Amino acid sequence: MRRRNWRELPCDGADIEAVVVTHAHLDHCGYLPRLVRHGFRGRIVTTEFTARLMEIVLRDSAKLQNEAAGHILGSSWAALTLEDGAVLAVSGDLGRPGHPLLRPPEPFSGADVLLMESTYGNRRHEEQAGRAHFADVVTRTLARGGTVVIPSFALDRTEVVLHELTQLRRTGRLPAAVPVYVDSPMALAALDVYRDALVMRAPELRPEVLAEGPAALSPEPFRAVRSLQESVELGHAGGPAVIVSASGMATGGRVLHHLRRVLPDPRNAVVVVGFAAVGTRARDLVDGARVLKMFGEYVPVRCQVADVPHFSAHADAAQILDWLRGAPAPHVTYLVHGEPEASAALRERIDRTLGWTAVVPRSGERVLVR
Repeated sequence: MRRRNWRELPCDGADIEAVVVTHAHLDHCGYLPRLVRHGFRGRIVTTEFTARLMEIVLRDSAKLQNEAAGHILGSSWAALTLEDGAVLAVSGDLGRPGHPLLRPPEPFSGADVLLMESTYGNRRHEEQAGRAHFADVVTRTLARGGTVVIPSFALDRTEVVLHELTQLRRTGRLPAAVPVYVDSPMALAALDVYRDALVMRAPELRPEVLAEGPAALSPEPFRAVRSLQESVELGHAGGPAVIVSASGMATGGRVLHHLRRVLPDPRNAVVVVGFAAVGTRARDLVDGARVLKMFGEYVPVRCQVADVPHFSAHADAAQILDWLRGAPAPHVTYLVHGEPEASAALRERIDRTLGWTAVVPRSGERVLVR
């Protein structure tokens, strides 16, 4: 994937009139600086909150113009009407209807051609079982004097985890004496945007979350770890604790220092709370790795590792079909943004269940949209 990112652009950046950004996750907006470096000077079209979150990631901005996608704050799916009148729709990353903070995605209304994400095209979320498993791992780990480390994406996943921890705090399953730390400057900056959205009563947030306000994301005692020195000191802190830190797939960031400390101790637990791509440390942990390489050395994995994918912000296969089924069939649905097995499984399911023409395109393939 890294090599693909550095391939020669398929067109001159100066010829691109506009870029539509469906949400602020790095895999959807991180290519913008390279486009600019290669001559792009056009418009960037997105939503208000995506613009604010992109500013955290890229120090860039844009304006509102799309349909809510229910994936993260500010996410959208886009419908583009081309010069010949054909409509190209892009799902972006489609959110799950059970997202604890966001309303369900606006329904798909149809298009001539659809680009559909397929991240969870071969999976089903077990949301209630996942929440119960998460609570059980947290309570058992803390009861034996351990520390829970949760690698978490800075945008949205941290807020969802904090919301879940707030619920556990209120029910007493997360003891009042156990501190919750967020050790990620980017996640804390994103949390400020979510809190602003609560104060502004953003319509994409669920009514019950709006009724709680910022307290919905505050499992007090809650401690924000901003400076590097504070992060180092947290690494030496004793006693049970819950640490939420980026990056979510453990490919970098401050979470690596916490993992190096907690992995060898069987009292501790690491909870992977979302999609873990092949080749990442988070995926290695989920797949049962007994050692993990970081900082040039191998660290033994003796702590508990829990896979809780219900925290993922992506819709599963059944939820994707529910989003599609009320619309007229596009001429073609192209399945993108998924590992090969997931894309192929979703293609088969769309063909069998909806009777639509669905295709998994090759990387770099060119097609006619009409």
